[in-house]
Amino acid sequence: MTALQKSVENGAVIIKKHDYARVISHYDADGITSAGIICNALLRRGMRFHATIVSKLERSFIRGLNEDLIIICDMGTAQLELLYEYLKEKDVVIIDHHAPIPLTSAHINLFNASSSSSLSSPVLINPCCTGTSTGNGAADANEEQHELTNERGSTICAAGLSYLVARCMSDDETGKGNIDLAGLAVAGTLGDKLELNTGLNRMILDEALQEGVISVKTGLKLGGGKIRDLIFFATDPYIPLAGKIECVDAFLKKLDIERDKNSSDLTIEEEKRLTTALFSLLRESQPDISDEVLVGTTYIFHSEVIRDGMTFMKVIDACGRLGKSGIGIGLCLREDRLVEEAGAFYTSIQNKLVSELTRIESADGEDAIKERENIFYFHVQERGVTGILAGIVADYLCTDKPVIVLNRMDRTENGKKPETKVSARCNKKLLLPPVSSRIDLAKALEKASREVGSFGGGHPIAAGASIPEKTEEKFIAALDMIIGKQKIGKQKTFLENEKK
Repeated sequence: MTALQKSVENGAVIIKKHDYARVISHYDADGITSAGIICNALLRRGMRFHATIVSKLERSFIRGLNEDLIIICDMGTAQLELLYEYLKEKDVVIIDHHAPIPLTSAHINLFNASSSSSLSSPVLINPCCTGTSTGNGAADANEEQHELTNERGSTICAAGLSYLVARCMSDDETGKGNIDLAGLAVAGTLGDKLELNTGLNRMILDEALQEGVISVKTGLKLGGGKIRDLIFFATDPYIPLAGKIECVDAFLKKLDIERDKNSSDLTIEEEKRLTTALFSLLRESQPDISDEVLVGTTYIFHSEVIRDGMTFMKVIDACGRLGKSGIGIGLCLREDRLVEEAGAFYTSIQNKLVSELTRIESADGEDAIKERENIFYFHVQERGVTGILAGIVADYLCTDKPVIVLNRMDRTENGKKPETKVSARCNKKLLLPPVSSRIDLAKALEKASREVGSFGGGHPIAAGASIPEKTEEKFIAALDMIIGKQKIGKQKTFLENEKK
């Protein structure tokens, strides 16, 4: 049994000792599906719970927690010091996949304690914290860490880890208890854009396929719904027709495809014509775009209220980003009556996205995206789409450097000072060989944030921060310099290895 498996089992044992839990998670698709999995598992044990979805764990929030059992999903590893300070008398289970910066002996020792034979709290379930402590507080990767993580961080998302915990929480003698929650785990994986065909993700998917919880097919990755709406709102994959309804109608008329036809009802010939035409359109602006962007494996969830996996994930994500996370949790609890309302939130988010993309691509937005030596950056005007927009621009429009999106937020309520939310994304090709091109946005944002008296972090390919108002230029300058140094450092390492 691996250390991760043992920590999962120990977390489940701690949870099963109680009859009430406070569940806390992040507001994105992975965070909400993580909470949804745990809440389903608690309900099935007859346990009451109070679920809270937040954007970050702040000191004041942690200090106010007073429940005997607190389950934290998709966050918590970076706040270990605060959790120790305020919750040392409580049972705390942390289900997280984010690599703390820096990874210290405290993280590793807690993970090792969490995977030991003796139960203790808090329990840390995080594959990024495997290893043995060294003299300087860093981590030496062991065999299990190589298997479960790579230099982008954990290859399994928080929803996947929560699913493993839920499986251990079941007392079903058949050994199949809570397998039906695998769709939520896959949705979280899709949300964090992690590979489903490797490691524990593959194990979860295979289990779901075998039990008929999920099925897969190959086809257009536009999601489910009317084909006209899918193309109009096609932001990921990004199609240049997005936001241009007259162009969409003309496009479909030329292909002789009914605009109100559901994507699942397209004939083989219609889907072939549509695919060919969309690729032709995409390659006018992106000649080297991969076929996998538009066509690939799609997932059908047989136990969820929205069957198309990608659509389900995006609707959940939209609920969280618009502050309607309770609706997202309700979808995970399979409340059919919430589907229409949740769909309206998704439409709202997509309208915001196409509005921003139109602004960026229009004459008025000619200078919207600014360029420095090592990054692109711009300010977003709409709320709730900062991270999504950063990902779209990095994946489809500005692919050669990291993309930084800033969103000024009014935080004067409850005595909080105004701040700017920052989301950073980079195209996956920047993490591939040659080594000289590799960067780490999580480390870069953590360092740049500290220079303006704040904090940041995340994953090497996707990270975020919150910085004080009026520090944006200083932050951008620092971030550009830090990423430049990362590239120089990687180049030096690469050259040194070549000489050996």
